[in-house]
Amino acid sequence: MTTPDFHVTADLVGADIASGVMAGALRHPDKPALLFGDRCLSFSQLAVRIQQVAAMARDELHLGPGDCAAIYAPNCLAYIEIVAGLSRAGVMVATPTHRAARQELRHILNNCRAKVVFCPDDLAGNLAGLVSADIRSLDTGYEEALARQSLANPVPPADPEATFCIPYTSGTTGEPKGVMLSHHCRSHLFKAMAHHFRCLGPDDQHLCFAPLAHGGGYGFAMASVFNGGTLELLEAFDPAHVLSRLASGDVTSVFMVPTHIHQILALPDELLARRDGFRLNGIVVNAAPFAHALKQRAVSYFGEGVIHECYGCTEVGIATALAPELYEDKTGSVGPAIIGTEIAVRREDRSPADAGEIGDVWIKSPTLFNGFCNNEAATTEALDGEWLLTGDMGAMDDDDFLAIMDRRKDMVISGGINIYPREVEEVLMQHESVAEAAVVGIPDAQWGERLAAVIVPRPGRQASPDEIMAHCRDYLGGYKVPREITFRDELPRNPAGKVMKRTIRDELSKA
Repeated sequence: MTTPDFHVTADLVGADIASGVMAGALRHPDKPALLFGDRCLSFSQLAVRIQQVAAMARDELHLGPGDCAAIYAPNCLAYIEIVAGLSRAGVMVATPTHRAARQELRHILNNCRAKVVFCPDDLAGNLAGLVSADIRSLDTGYEEALARQSLANPVPPADPEATFCIPYTSGTTGEPKGVMLSHHCRSHLFKAMAHHFRCLGPDDQHLCFAPLAHGGGYGFAMASVFNGGTLELLEAFDPAHVLSRLASGDVTSVFMVPTHIHQILALPDELLARRDGFRLNGIVVNAAPFAHALKQRAVSYFGEGVIHECYGCTEVGIATALAPELYEDKTGSVGPAIIGTEIAVRREDRSPADAGEIGDVWIKSPTLFNGFCNNEAATTEALDGEWLLTGDMGAMDDDDFLAIMDRRKDMVISGGINIYPREVEEVLMQHESVAEAAVVGIPDAQWGERLAAVIVPRPGRQASPDEIMAHCRDYLGGYKVPREITFRDELPRNPAGKVMKRTIRDELSKA
């Protein structure tokens, strides 16, 4: 791979996402910015490739501000440079997951009105008949297309308030919505993440295996590069390989969802014993409820002072951060608001809730999205001025630390009483035979809804439904004890690692 005769200059560093790479190329041009398999791109090389993508968008694809393109691919070397490069040219970049069902993919590409879709050859067939967009292969002709771009007239920084990417919500409760994120909101967030997590700076090597198609995966990956760190990118999550990379001594930080931690801790003892090489200064956990019992096991294994917990959503990114040293003092909390962000808990009439009172979680932040793509009704429903209604239920303590109870749509009303499944799941996870648990409400002729639990047993252990119910009665009022217990090998999850409770609810309701 040859690098064109092109040098980053100060006037190419602005306030857009690509500028983080450009600034890195000025400060330490030869430092590794991106590792993928046996390939390594320095900051200078990555900056050049981002400029080549931007020039291709402008001069060859004839795309510009207001246009949309998409990348439909698993994690790969080109992913970072395509999103950053296209957006530098003012192009909005939609990021549908490569695991999307055909109808879901049709909805996403039609919703964002993509004019060009970049994808590997083995996924191109999935696009046939879905859209009239120009399909560009990442396997054939991509490198040649970059090489023929002239960089004599570099693409300047994009408008910081313009949309740079459009990740789509997971669709756990309905049709996916495109979340339009601006350069400004994410550059602000990336700086705040480096401040709060203390593991995304120039001296860090961040390991990323979460899907770049989702807000969390791309956010942590790009935050690393944006702040001058080295990003090691994996195509997918394999617990044994991830553990080997963590134990190599190269990796200092990683973003995980609780499922990743569960799968690592379930590895054979001989693999788990290989942790002498850990050089971790930050494991950030987000995107799904982190049961206290699992967190205790994680702290015991990875060490104290390492695990950060946070809360957020695609529309704002990270909103709270709980430092590792507070995890025992603030059990069940996801922390206070990060710099520049405000959190409020409100009753249904939107009046402020008292400390400890459960209500709707609202967020006001400079990281707020630009709205849902071509969906004004959903945008209006989600916003109250500068405040976002998250759809989560939570409570604030006297120190303004937030605890998340559940998604409002997952709350169960049985006999007129509100029940928050997450509280029940926490108790289930305390049982020595339970590895994972999901609790949902299913229709009941007498009570309206009744609680049902799906449990993944720990390897080599199995408890009866009666034993599980007896355990719950020791910690919960009778109305919170699941009436049905089902055992499964795994819980259904979407590519972001979130449990698909709607799927569980539908399956149990039909049984």
